[in-house]
Amino acid sequence: MVVDVNYKLRNWWIDIKRDREREVRQLLGGLTYLIFVIPNPHLIRALLEFWDPVRMVFKFVDFDLAPTIEEISGFIDLPYHECEMLVPYKPSVREFLKSLGMKSNPILPSLDLGWIHFDFLYARFGQEDSYYSFSDEFECSVEEWETYRLNAFAIALLGYLVFPKIRGRIDTCLSYVVRNLAQREGEPKKTIVPMILAEIIRSLSACVNGRIFFEGCNLLLQLWAIEHFYLRSDAVDIFLGYGNKIDNHTRRMVAFTAPIGFVNWQIGDDRYFIELIGLKGVQPYAPLRVLRQFGRTQVVPLQSDMEKFKYEFGVDKPQVHNILRRWERVLTIPIGAGQALCTRGYYLWILNEVEDRELSGEGYYGLADERENIWIRNTLNITQEVTPYTRSQLAPSSWSRYLQDLENLG
Repeated sequence: MVVDVNYKLRNWWIDIKRDREREVRQLLGGLTYLIFVIPNPHLIRALLEFWDPVRMVFKFVDFDLAPTIEEISGFIDLPYHECEMLVPYKPSVREFLKSLGMKSNPILPSLDLGWIHFDFLYARFGQEDSYYSFSDEFECSVEEWETYRLNAFAIALLGYLVFPKIRGRIDTCLSYVVRNLAQREGEPKKTIVPMILAEIIRSLSACVNGRIFFEGCNLLLQLWAIEHFYLRSDAVDIFLGYGNKIDNHTRRMVAFTAPIGFVNWQIGDDRYFIELIGLKGVQPYAPLRVLRQFGRTQVVPLQSDMEKFKYEFGVDKPQVHNILRRWERVLTIPIGAGQALCTRGYYLWILNEVEDRELSGEGYYGLADERENIWIRNTLNITQEVTPYTRSQLAPSSWSRYLQDLENLG
């Protein structure tokens, strides 16, 4: 878990963006903004208390939440729709060094283990004169080094902030990721968004099951949590407006302005989820459980046994080609623009799904007594669901008086 952003990375970005900001933005989108986020590890630890590693969602009293591809894409301003998922590849020592314009280096045993230290990259690429300090290690000109420097920065940022490892180690697989993000003419466009989300979900489950170090992007998860749970003051900013004010979860979902894009999920072969290819392995993702986050009415979700589709990569990457083909065939459904409500059946289901669940104060009114709902529908001569609005059309004591009249008749 990132608990402090390395000042060297910040200085590196300030230096490199003077001449190469446009190229970096094309490669990494808004990921560079993570450099200036103040980490809050206590918030991540609090969220872990609510994570369900089987269903891959945060489970609260009477609703589920989960980071979505659309939200991650929106935060980092990188596309995912009609893009091919990246598949990680562990380069050989020579391939990794060559990708940075460097000669073979026999004193780097860490490369055989699949990692390089951040300080190694910073010393050789972090400053404008780094080339001259280590010129004997390069097999490129200083002009070519400028391009390699940009790639090294992208590898360092991804390895330090997005896919962190312990003690400043950078996964060498990221050199292949960066090379594939740099789209060449005639090649299909690749996206890193599913990989980022996959590692967040995988790390949440791993930490709940006992792992200590969080290897997903805790900074993005932190931003996501603040967006959904932060209670803003009653004073309305004239620039942000009422849409930026969150009173409670129910109103937040009703007033939710859905991101521009699409919600994707796969339905077929009893797989009511998407298989995401992460940096470490394959991770299922179930957006059907959080339809309200897409501005749609939440119904009882279609479910699958996702556990057997979750695995980490070894030497081989089984089923990857099939996953990529399924990703291309994922059904595309527009994001809803209406009120993000829940059906009564969903509330009954979610209360029964976990033992000892009870409705919170944000729950669906009148759910405990279906007789009252039937009486309201008959009184108002309606057939639709009983909502707080329909309930407000009757005097608060009407139901009590009706029960008292029944008792007097008896």
